[in-house]
Amino acid sequence: MSHTATDPVLALADSANTLHACGGEIILLTGPSGSGKSLWLRRMAELAEPPSEITITLTHADQPAPSVRMLFDRWPCTWLGQTVTEELLFGLNRQPVPQQLDSALQQWGLIDTTLTTELQTLNRLQSVRLSLAAMSLAAPTLALLDNPTAALCEQDALGVIRDIQHWLQQSNTIVVVACNRWQDWHSSASQCWRVNAPDALPLPRGPV
Repeated sequence: MSHTATDPVLALADSANTLHACGGEIILLTGPSGSGKSLWLRRMAELAEPPSEITITLTHADQPAPSVRMLFDRWPCTWLGQTVTEELLFGLNRQPVPQQLDSALQQWGLIDTTLTTELQTLNRLQSVRLSLAAMSLAAPTLALLDNPTAALCEQDALGVIRDIQHWLQQSNTIVVVACNRWQDWHSSASQCWRVNAPDALPLPRGPV
């Protein structure tokens, strides 16, 4: 994948190595259960401190303050509103018109969901897709996904991954995903970083 000087860049570095991710890439975090994959996502979101010898930086030539959004693996979901509209609008600096909200639902395959749908009626697949729709409206520089497809059947998981790829082609977002079922992402990820221990820099595994 080719990159330009204006692409956003995520860098994780210690004294010996540096990991780089650029806009439009999907970075897959792998590793055994309990190795610290979710912890590394929280560190990238500045929700947890990295080890003192490791630095995490996010830069974007076109954005003085690059933004980060994170999707947690929680079921039932912890919603921030009561309806689809409230969830899509939460935390946005700008207020999209209803047509833009409808377009986001269509983009993420929520064809049977309306802006007035109550959030508690959504199933797990719809909930994942709605969370991604809200994330895309926020237009983050970095999107962090914690096991977003782990509880979905293979067909549904692959459909969500294809839609994430399509979103990246349009948005140039960096996506880092932690997933125990890494096989779902094997053909879509640009790089694979293996987490062997919570306080050690992940190891690059090159193109997946």
